[in-house]
This record gives sequence, structure tokens and C-alpha cells, in this order.
Amino acid sequence: MISNGDRLVRYSAVMIAIKGVGIRCIMSAREAAVILGEQWPAESGRKNEIALKACYSVIHGYVAPVICRRAFEAAAREAGFLLE
Repeated sequence: MISNGDRLVRYSAVMIAIKGVGIRCIMSAREAAVILGEQWPAESGRKNEIALKACYSVIHGYVAPVICRRAFEAAAREAGFLLE
């Protein structure tokens, strides 16, 4: 079960499309961390690193979920995965 503090968004998901993985509907910092850590391409950039740290910070209760969402969206946009 996902706690409210772990939710990336209150009413909507972050939608991404990764080649070989497909379209994903990301609803939590935990989901985002798994995608960033295990399914992101090897050539990930600085925004990927920032987003992963933001995800872990949300999971541990150090920052608000909106920080993770913004960082995850920036990393997805940089990689060309964000569906806007």
C-alpha cells in the first residue's frame, strides 16, 4: 500500500513512454525510483540523478512529493520519455 506521503501527485499520474518498456503511469515516488534505477537508459543524465535522489527523499519523508514529481518530469522530458 502506498502512503499519502509517497504519492507523486494528488489527482493525476506522470505518464512516460520508454522504448522496450512501454507506456507507464507513475503514481508514486517508489514507482518513479524503480523506473529511474532499473529501467532508464544507461546514458541517463544529471536530471536522472537528481530525480532519483528526490524520490528517495520523498520515500524517507524529507521533502514534499511535488519535489519528486518536478524532478521526475524534468528527467523524463530530458530523456524524451514524458507524455505531455
